[in-house]
Amino acid sequence: MKPLFWVWKWPITTYPLLLLLGILAGSTAFAGLGKKRWGLEKALDALLWSLIGGIAFGRVGFVLTNLEYFSESPKEAWQFWKGGLAFSFALAGGLLALFIFSRFQKVSLAELLDLASLSILPAQALGWWACYTAGLAYGKEWKGPLALFLPDVYGVKAYRFPVQLAGALWSALLFLILLVIYWRANKAGNIFLAYAIGYLPFDFFLRFLRGDVMGVIGPLEPGQLSVALVLIALLLLRFICPKSSSGR
Repeated sequence: MKPLFWVWKWPITTYPLLLLLGILAGSTAFAGLGKKRWGLEKALDALLWSLIGGIAFGRVGFVLTNLEYFSESPKEAWQFWKGGLAFSFALAGGLLALFIFSRFQKVSLAELLDLASLSILPAQALGWWACYTAGLAYGKEWKGPLALFLPDVYGVKAYRFPVQLAGALWSALLFLILLVIYWRANKAGNIFLAYAIGYLPFDFFLRFLRGDVMGVIGPLEPGQLSVALVLIALLLLRFICPKSSSGR
């Protein structure tokens, strides 16, 4: 991929730039909404915890699911900006970090999960777009409706289902839906539940149309198994979270 520009000796391509914009968009949403709930300092602390947990777990998950490649190129294992964060692992890591933060800071876990669920969607939309520009998470060859002439990660073009564009568009649309629910909701945890129901099943089924995954149990692959486990954990967390009123 040709660099858009250079920063000192480092080439900046579209993929890391969009990832950075996604992180900034999600972080701005979380900090802005969190400031009204707990003050800017505590909101930024929670944001930092979730980012560290999400990026660390996401990269570990990506390396583990591509262990054959990274065993031959171990130095690339930590270079996440070149491509490679496993979504379900990143989500689990961010949520685990917020769970720990809520216990230390005595902040409502349900409210933290609401803001995290809302704020992650702009990051997801831009992350999917980043994958589209780099040929990552590419779709299977497809002759049905919506087929587009797209490359895979190796640059091989074919008519494929536009997985990345579907992911980006649904993430953006769901963000707008949850934003409306957020301003109307009167119970903490509703946004979190809506995200779990609205996005994770979508991601699970979208993976059947991806061309960069391999089945491990019947038609399923590691990403689908982990998404299913995360969804179950999210729903369980939703119902063990303290239910509290939260005027918007």
